Amino acid sequence: MNVLIDFDNTFFTDNRDVDDGLALIYLLGSLDVNIVGITSTFGNSTLEEVNRCTKLLLEKLGLSHDLFRGGAGECGDYLTDASQWIVEKADEYAGDLSILALGSMSNLAGAWLRDPEVFEKINQLVLMGGKTSPLTFEKQEMLELNFSVDPHAAYITLTKAPRVSIMTGNNCLDLLFTRQQYEEMFAGAEGEIAQMIQKYSDPWFRDNNIEYGIKGFYNWDTLAAAYLVNPDFFDDHIDNYRISINSLSTGSLLAEDHDPTSYVTSKPIQEVELNLPKIAQKENLKEHIYQTWLNVDKK
Repeated sequence: MNVLIDFDNTFFTDNRDVDDGLALIYLLGSLDVNIVGITSTFGNSTLEEVNRCTKLLLEKLGLSHDLFRGGAGECGDYLTDASQWIVEKADEYAGDLSILALGSMSNLAGAWLRDPEVFEKINQLVLMGGKTSPLTFEKQEMLELNFSVDPHAAYITLTKAPRVSIMTGNNCLDLLFTRQQYEEMFAGAEGEIAQMIQKYSDPWFRDNNIEYGIKGFYNWDTLAAAYLVNPDFFDDHIDNYRISINSLSTGSLLAEDHDPTSYVTSKPIQEVELNLPKIAQKENLKEHIYQTWLNVDKK
């Protein structure tokens, strides 16, 4: 499987999510995955910080910087090096390229603007983002990030790509990673990557508890990567959803606003067919993710 990952990686940034980096490590530990490209976008932090973290992570993982292209730095920043590279990779691996998008959808929107047929050349498109109901926790609601930071780009992606699977925030809530489980699974693991995962994941447990009252963390981006590579752990749920730029500005896949333009083809609300997979084998999937991370030190 040839995979291009497009993400807003902040693995080494204080008080930021580490799951983009964990998703890349998961791909690297997966036996049948060939990582053919890595592109960056804003979201968890600025593009400059995302690029810094990504270059450092590539060095830690022994991956060539030749795989990497910097991308969108803000909403509307579409014609980037990354969007051009996505077009080139879609041509190079026509029909045999899977894209995993874990940040804003800006680079994907840019790729479509450069080549309106780009999504037809992609075998699989898996996104992490969106919500179908509020993400409410003990202390406060968690705001959706990936679609809402550039809702126009998300709208382009969801309305132009014919086959989209989305690991929504809601469906990630079925699998909580706790500190106790982390300590048990990494007990005795002395490899450099295993040690790195533990070191940089540890503050995430604290931050989630302080900010949201979550007794662990939800592995948003890694679950999207797991669905891409091993969909047997999930059940597909394909349905039609009404979306708009307005709804996507909050990350919602359920547009509730009135559509006054039923007489034109360019409508503010569009109905799209989306696959929102749900976890079917919770504990087996969790065990699989840990073992796949540990595989990286064995390579």
